[in-house]
Amino acid sequence: MKRDATIRIFSLLIALAVVAPAVQAALVVDAGSDRTVLAGEPVTVLATCNDTDVFDAMNLSASIDWSTGTTEAQIVPDDEHNGTVQAAYTYLAAGTYTVTVKVANNATGAVACDTLNVTVNPQSAEVKVVPNALNPKSNGIMTIFVSLAEWFGFADTDSTNVTVSDPSEFAIGNATPEKVNFCAKDGGTLILKYRRQDIDLNEGDNNLTVTGSAVTEDGNVSVAGTGAVSVINPGNGKKAEFGGDDGYAGAAKVKEKVKNQKEFLDAQQKSNGKAKGQAL
Repeated sequence: MKRDATIRIFSLLIALAVVAPAVQAALVVDAGSDRTVLAGEPVTVLATCNDTDVFDAMNLSASIDWSTGTTEAQIVPDDEHNGTVQAAYTYLAAGTYTVTVKVANNATGAVACDTLNVTVNPQSAEVKVVPNALNPKSNGIMTIFVSLAEWFGFADTDSTNVTVSDPSEFAIGNATPEKVNFCAKDGGTLILKYRRQDIDLNEGDNNLTVTGSAVTEDGNVSVAGTGAVSVINPGNGKKAEFGGDDGYAGAAKVKEKVKNQKEFLDAQQKSNGKAKGQAL
């Protein structure tokens, strides 16, 4: 009896071993470190993947979700258990994007994923500010010169195809230009005129940033430039009193001073005339 029970248990273990599915081999993906690129320039992802089973590229497939689109990726075997997932992508707009690398073993059903962040900075533009002092209370105009020549040189882009479709979209914060001109000299310069009271800067700010986009053969590419500027607190300091770079606050104070001097002289003349009449 005891022997029969042992035989039945042994038979059951064999049956379970046959029926139970095999443990799937571990598939691991490493997307790599975070990346930083310029808008309009391609970023290449080289992710590593490995499997405890023999690396069979024929049974593996890979894709990359770039946050703005998904593409298939190539898998290159490195040795019996390791491979490299590679693909390139071009972002046109500045920002930070989460990239997900996915590898699937179509034979075993195993799937592995990993992520990295790609920071896309705008292309740089040379910016000059005239005048370089800002009185936010002024009704005057500030002129921004943006050099297009600085954009000619995007990687893998024909510089002759780099243009600006809508210069009026160039903004300083929420401020957009009141007037736009273009000078073709020296590779091209945008002349943007903003109302000073529309530019939101605080006293102590040392620069302002102009953002916009340039059109390349791939599409609209983010562009940004920074220009030096100082912010004047109206009514505070000798710089505004004598005009300085701003001129508007100074002019008002000079006018007020002349008016006060004239009133003083008129009053003095009247007083002298009255005193003279009394003496006679």
